[in-house]
This record gives sequence, C-alpha cells and structure tokens, in this order.
Amino acid sequence: METRTTMRRYFESLDLVRGIAACAVLVYHADFMFGLRHQLLPGGYLAVDLFFVLSGFVLSLNYQNAITCGEISFRKYLTARLARLYPLFVATTVIGLVVMTARHKANYGYFDAAALVKSAALNLAMLPSFANAYGTGTLFIFNPATWSIFFEMVASVLFFVCLARLGAQALMLLLAAAAAALAATIIWFGTADLGYATENIWAGFARVAFSFMAGMVVYRLYRRRPWQCPRALYYLAIAAIIGLMQVKLHFPSSPWLDIAAIGVLLPALVAISAGVSLTGMEAGAARFLGETSYAVYLTQGSLIIIAAGLSQSLLGEKIYDLGAWVGFAFVAVTLALSFLTYRFLELPARLFLRHLGSGERMPAEQVRSQI
Repeated sequence: METRTTMRRYFESLDLVRGIAACAVLVYHADFMFGLRHQLLPGGYLAVDLFFVLSGFVLSLNYQNAITCGEISFRKYLTARLARLYPLFVATTVIGLVVMTARHKANYGYFDAAALVKSAALNLAMLPSFANAYGTGTLFIFNPATWSIFFEMVASVLFFVCLARLGAQALMLLLAAAAAALAATIIWFGTADLGYATENIWAGFARVAFSFMAGMVVYRLYRRRPWQCPRALYYLAIAAIIGLMQVKLHFPSSPWLDIAAIGVLLPALVAISAGVSLTGMEAGAARFLGETSYAVYLTQGSLIIIAAGLSQSLLGEKIYDLGAWVGFAFVAVTLALSFLTYRFLELPARLFLRHLGSGERMPAEQVRSQI
C-alpha cells in the first residue's frame, strides 16, 4: 500500500481526461462550425460534472492530509485556490466584457448599461449576477462558462471548512443525500444541463455537491488500497463517455442517461484513470492537454464570437457555410492559443500569486500538479 510519503502526487491519466473533457465542451459549443448544429456531442455539458469529480479527487490528493493535520491555514489554502482559478477567470471575463457587450449591442441595438455594470462588478468578483442583462437570465454574461468556476470555488471553500474533515460514514451519508437531490433535480428539469442561469442556479449546487464528493470518495478508496487498471480499459472508458455524449442526440429528453452518467460512469472513469500510469508520448500528450484544459474551457466563448465575426466581416459569409474544415481548424487554433495562454499568462500569474500570498516560492512543477 502507498503511504503518505509514497503516494503518487501527479496523475497524467487524469490530465488526459481533463483535457479531453475540455475539448468535448469546446466541440459542444462550436458544433455549428462543423455544420452540425445541435448534433455533435449534444451531451457535452456532462464534461462539467466530470470536472467536479476530478476536483474532488485532486483537491483531496493535494490538501486533505494538510487540512486534517492542521498543516495549512485557510488563508494559505484560499490563496492557492485563487491563484489557480482567478487569473484566467478575470482575464477572460475582461475580454468577454468587450466581446460580449459588442455582440449584444449588435443583436439588441442598445446597451443595457445598468445591468451590465452590476454584472461586471459581481462577475469580476467571481460572483453570479441576477441583473438579467438583456433579459437573458445568464449569471455570467461576459463569459458564460465561468458559472462552473463559481461552483468550483464554493466546493473548494466547503472542502476546507468541513468536507475534508468528515469521516467515511458521514461522507457517504452526505454523498447519498446529494445523489438523491441530484436525481430529483434532473428528473424535475429533464436534464442535468443546469446551474448557469437565474432560473436554475440552485440546481448547480446539486451538481457540484454530488460530483465533488464522489471524487473525494474515489480518492479515499484509492488511498486506502491503490489499484491498477489495464490501459485498454482506461481508453475504453474515455471512449464510452464520449460515446454517451453523442448518444444524447437520440435521447435528448431522457434524464436517466444523465443520472447514469453522473452517478456511475463519471466517477468510474476517474477511478479507472487513477489506476493507470502513462509514460512516454502518452504522458507528454496528457500533460499538454491537461495544462491547456482550463484555458480551452474559459477562452472558447469569446473565441467563438470573434471567429464568427471575422468570417462575416472579412469573407462575407457565415462561418458555418465555409465547410466542416473550419471546425477542425478552430479546435486546433484554440488549443494552440490555450497553450500560449497557459505558458505566458496562467502559470506565471499562479506562481506570482502563490508567492505573494504565502511568501514562499513554489516550483512550477508543483504548481502544475494542482487542479
């Protein structure tokens, strides 16, 4: 059995899963560029629940012992979480403030100034806005993807305050309660694609609560008795999740697929991934996708709007009329820009904020290992 000192601190296998999940969200939102509007990975929103499961596992891996032993203060922990999440969050929100405001001005013909100002103040503080700009009901109007980062921060704070200290029985009871709440929520709405708007924000708490704690449970089981899984099973599990996202095309109104995916398949994928070690080119590809995943997820909103606008202004055509090649090119460009964003903005900002908040210099390799 692996002890605290020999426990793996970095899982390339989880990086690959996180990177593929980010790309799935990208394709889900940019499907029209492939000429397949609402037909390509219509279940891509399930990747967000996968992010939450991964967060529960990785935060437990990095912080549970330190929290339960009193080796880390809340200030230091919160500094680390903000250093990880806030720099790119605020950068993409500021960019979105320009891009999305221009888009809404073009679509609606006016500036909803009062609502936009309120939304900007709240969103820049990582808080949802109920100002209902342009009547959209979007909580994070400048970068809609950041809604899940708000819930990520809520889970992170609760992890330090109480979740990390829970015993096994208490955690399992809470997980069961969260599972019941999530299942009821999905059945009520008919989908798990919830949490991003004023009318369903409360459902986001059900999504993050179950998935985050499921990740915690997977970690605790792995820590107690680490397992190994065949690499073939790992790739089969990834393919199955992607396949399920596509199968949603034929069962758009069935909540049971979402319940099965979130309740069983996504935690199982993380459990399988924990038991796999990647080396060589596989590990290199996994690290690349893992490092770019956060930028892929947060930059895509503005990049999609910019790409569509450039197509119309420069070529005089809608971007979806140019051919499916545009979709593949857009994904490649997004990955390249996301890597540059990670290398020259995200990682330096994280290192700087960690040093500023703690007064300690942390090696870049250690910062990279934290979700």
